[in-house]
Amino acid sequence: MADVFDRVRAMPVMAQLWPAEPVVGSGFAADETRASVSTYTTARILLLDAMHRLRAAAEIAENEALAEHGTHLLLLRPALVSTAKAAWMVGPEDSGERSTRAVRLICEDQRQGALAMRKALEQGAPNAFGFAADSFERSGAATLASLHERSVEAERKPPRDESLIRNLGSEIDRYYGTNDAASDLQLLWNASSSLAHGERWYSVLTSRPHRAEVAEMLTARSLDGVCSGVNVTGLRLQWLAVAPADG
Repeated sequence: MADVFDRVRAMPVMAQLWPAEPVVGSGFAADETRASVSTYTTARILLLDAMHRLRAAAEIAENEALAEHGTHLLLLRPALVSTAKAAWMVGPEDSGERSTRAVRLICEDQRQGALAMRKALEQGAPNAFGFAADSFERSGAATLASLHERSVEAERKPPRDESLIRNLGSEIDRYYGTNDAASDLQLLWNASSSLAHGERWYSVLTSRPHRAEVAEMLTARSLDGVCSGVNVTGLRLQWLAVAPADG
């Protein structure tokens, strides 16, 4: 399993290839004429966050005592979701659709933030939570209004996380010519969901006679799957940042 840890440690090198700003005339540069939201910046932040969590998960996985309870899979969950969101956002060839998807993702994040702050306020949280909710709501409204061409799509929520993950698995399989990425990512999603919800099947699975083999297989395939997702999406990010929009 050492190979997959080496792959994780090599992931940040990819980020060094991304330009600070999209090249003039590139696909991402065209996106930025449509809304105040930068598709490039949004995708880049999502992938950098995924890399950070991926590395943290790998460090825990290398510690047998910490990995025993599946903590590394919990850390891989947001890395997987962030990568899947970025892949969905940068996937379309159409600049307008990419911009719209970026707006949808950001607005949903702000909506969820405002909702959480309102609930906290109702339960006795200080007024600062209400101010934060107001800020999220204003920012979301301004983001939506920034689209030069309004559309119903921009006001809809993004697809559910599990749907985005299936899409990411398909992208990985298409790029590498494999047929197991989608199932590996689904297994990671299911295992991390089980752990997050306090279910015990993961603990039972890894306490049986072949627990070491099962745990190693699940860890290696999960880490490798997220690495592949970051790689495929990162290459797409780089292409859209430097290649001519009509290329």
